This record gives sequence, structure tokens and C-alpha cells, in this order.
Amino acid sequence: MTRSLLPHLLVIVVLAVCLGSADALEPTDILFPYTWEGNIGQVELEEPSGIVYHAGRGTLFAVGDEGDLCEIRTDGTPIRKERLRSEWPRSDFEGVTYDPVSGLVYIAVEGADQILEVHPNTFQILREFDITREFDGTTYLDPEADGIEAIAFVPDANHPEGGTFYVANQSWTLPPAKDPSVLLEVVVPLRSGEGSATIRRVFAPGIVDMAALHYDRRAHRLLVVSDSANALFEMTLVGALTRSWAFPGDNQEGIAMDGEGSLYIAQDSGGVIKLKWLRDRQASP
Repeated sequence: MTRSLLPHLLVIVVLAVCLGSADALEPTDILFPYTWEGNIGQVELEEPSGIVYHAGRGTLFAVGDEGDLCEIRTDGTPIRKERLRSEWPRSDFEGVTYDPVSGLVYIAVEGADQILEVHPNTFQILREFDITREFDGTTYLDPEADGIEAIAFVPDANHPEGGTFYVANQSWTLPPAKDPSVLLEVVVPLRSGEGSATIRRVFAPGIVDMAALHYDRRAHRLLVVSDSANALFEMTLVGALTRSWAFPGDNQEGIAMDGEGSLYIAQDSGGVIKLKWLRDRQASP
């Protein structure tokens, strides 16, 4: 979900990041390089809030705030939609990702601060993982606040669980304030069995209202969307900013990328935008 902020201040922050990263900056460097492919949202999904491209199936999975999960083709053609939960807050699905090794889908639940494991064939919830709210004596997920808003799985063949998750705590305040806007690297017992999800590391990139996450395997980077700033940030897996752009769309709460260079933006206000990312037109970092 989104809140009204001071977007002009946040745009200034975006520009400051850009200006601080290069000696000479062209106006086009600030704008995200893309061509428009259309709004492919053909499924009636209440407040789309997360999306992921499943390479093993060649399809997209999207979630909504009312506990819905749907699978669609990359042209928007519906395949399946189900309401997995109806009771609030356990139905407030805010992000979705997947494990490329197992093929299983994972959903971030706001408020409950849970990660659900879902089978992509049956849409059955296989396991539920509660995220530990504290790390090193500090509470980062306030049970009375908004909670996790976005999720991305980063595979790692050398990790005992096959990789870790990155989740964003939705907030409009920065550390050291209570309930700060931070990224959390979370370890979930995917391979070892049942148990809670525990926070491994905390990053404070200085961005408020982080509403969407995507792991870019090609660049080995995280893509982070600030909904209220209409901005896209690229950062390393330790939270260091490498690029930023003014970003198209409205109420962007989900972001996904397929193997053909198309980008998909789930909008909380409705619809799924499809763009072509013109990476060849931007300078190397």
C-alpha cells in the first residue's frame, strides 16, 4: 500500500545520487531507458503488489493485497488465479519471488511478516515462515507498523539453504528512527526443514518507501523501486548504490524482468506495465 509523501524531495534525492556518481551527467542519464510495450493487465487482481518472472515456466506470477495469486503469460493472457487467503492481515500479499532450483514460489505477507512457500502447479501453501523481527537487539519489523513490502530471492549454490531472501521494510523514516526503511537479508530453512526465517544482515540505503525488489542475475545486482519517488535504484548485495533513474509507472509495487530484456511493473493502482529495457543505450557503470 502507498502513502502520500513529498515526492519532489525524493526526486531531489534521486538526482543527488545520480550527480554524485559521475563528473558529467546528461539529462537522459537520469531517465530510465525504455520503449513502451503496453499495459498487459488482463486479470482482475485487487491492488497488484508484486510480480516475478518464473524462468522455468516462462510465465509471470503476481500477487494482490487481498490474498490473490495469479499466473499469466508474458503477453498478459491469464492462466490461473486463486485467492489463497481471505482473512486480514494474513491476506495482505505484498511481494512474490521464486527459487530457480526448486521452482517453488514465495510470497511476502505484510503485517504478519511471513514468507509463504507455494507450489506453482497446485497453488497449495506448503510451508509458512515467520520472520524474526529483531537483529542484534534492535527491532526492525515493528508489529504495529506496515512491515515487509517487497521480496527477492538471491540463489547461491554454496549456501546451505540454496540462497537467501532480501525483503524491504516499508517505512518513511530512516535509521536510527523506530521502524526504519531498511533492506533485510533473511535466511529461510528451505533445505534444512521447518523453523523461522532469521535476519542475517541489515542494510540502510537511505531510500524511503521501498515497494518493489528484483534480483538481476545478469548484473548480480538488486533493483529497488521507491514507489513515492517514482525512482528505480540499482545496488550491490551489500546495499551500495550504483545507479538510479526516474522510473515510469504509477504506484509501482512489483518489478520483474524476463530473459528477453522486458520489464514488468505491477501497479497498486491497477494493471501490469510491460517495457523493453534499452540497456545498450546506457553507459557502463
